[in-house]
Amino acid sequence: MSGLVNPKYSPEESAYALIIELVRAQRVPVYAPGNISSLLSMYDDAVQHFKKEDESQS
Repeated sequence: MSGLVNPKYSPEESAYALIIELVRAQRVPVYAPGNISSLLSMYDDAVQHFKKEDESQS
């Protein structure tokens, strides 16, 4: 088991894992507490992308 999440089965968990990896790789700026709206927006965009991708393949 690789530990990777398949976006087809869990788009929310996949988006969460993507954001965590981007933060770990320092690909997004570290936000001050209370100022995470851009990070949450990235999460929402990723969830929508994974859901849309799954719908188009169905």
